[in-house]
Amino acid sequence: MPISSSPYGDLPTGETAQLFTLTNSHGLKVTITNYGGIVVSILAPDRDGNFADIALGKADLAGYLAGHPYFGAITGRVAGRVTHGKFSIDGEDYSLVINNEPNHLHGGLVGFDKILWNAEVVSESGQDKLRLTHRDPDGANGYPGNVDCRVDYSLTDEDELVIDYQFSTDKATPLVVTNHSYFNLKGQGEGTILDHEIQILANEVAVCDQEMTLLGEKRSVEGQANDFRKPAVIADRLSGLHEGHGDGYFLPEGRTAEPRLVARVREPKSGRTLEALTTEPYLQFYTSAQMEDGEPGKTGSYVQYSGVCLEAQEYPDSVNSPELGVGVIRPGENFTSTTIYRFGVEA
Repeated sequence: MPISSSPYGDLPTGETAQLFTLTNSHGLKVTITNYGGIVVSILAPDRDGNFADIALGKADLAGYLAGHPYFGAITGRVAGRVTHGKFSIDGEDYSLVINNEPNHLHGGLVGFDKILWNAEVVSESGQDKLRLTHRDPDGANGYPGNVDCRVDYSLTDEDELVIDYQFSTDKATPLVVTNHSYFNLKGQGEGTILDHEIQILANEVAVCDQEMTLLGEKRSVEGQANDFRKPAVIADRLSGLHEGHGDGYFLPEGRTAEPRLVARVREPKSGRTLEALTTEPYLQFYTSAQMEDGEPGKTGSYVQYSGVCLEAQEYPDSVNSPELGVGVIRPGENFTSTTIYRFGVEA
């Protein structure tokens, strides 16, 4: 079905954000705004065919403008933490704003999640896509280089939300981009995700300290609570997870040419399932442990552990630990990546 659009609200600048609705032949429906590239809602059926919104978020644009924990947003230039907000490229030192003591988090004070992206609907190979573009200027949030950004969202008849990224730059700069959707397969606002079962097909995780500062190390999951190579209920492992937060997983194949299955979530009561496929080499699993009880949502307030994130990306601090990832893009390079969220049900 064609992608439709409607006004979503006005920004303080006077610009108007748009809300785009993507619908497939099975009735699956995803709404996305070009403010922050935010996935606002995902209406998906349970095993009895009853639809519910499984994406956490705000009731309206004003809610997002008031501040939120990156619900559904495009996140960057660097998704995750840059240690102490400092890095060097080609002998030049850079300092970024510290917005998550003692580190720089998710691109800074005005990252990709807080800009109004240019939006158009395009059709490629018979598939309609919402195309968002933005030129991030040299010096934005302290980052070097002008970066041309393109993110395409499409919803297929295979019940897949496909996110394609394409970026280029005129100066070497860190780039680690992801989508920061929070999922609750019971339905947003329907309690916690602690009863969800999760599987993550990875053998190693990144090491960080109590302040979530990445230490430039990796560790085996063997014998640890964060070993989800076999499906496990989140509640059964929570006390053993670092700060109850989750971990960043190094995917065994590294960066791949085609998306492959890296994680699967199942909610037993509704039968809803979520699979994450990606070309990226790293997956951040987050339990929303840092969400405060009372966080305003769409139909009420959220509590701690209201959603689960599966953020496919590069190792966040790879600019400072190049042995763990390639998180720098240079002139003449064309960064491309694909992440897919596949929705389903089990009997």
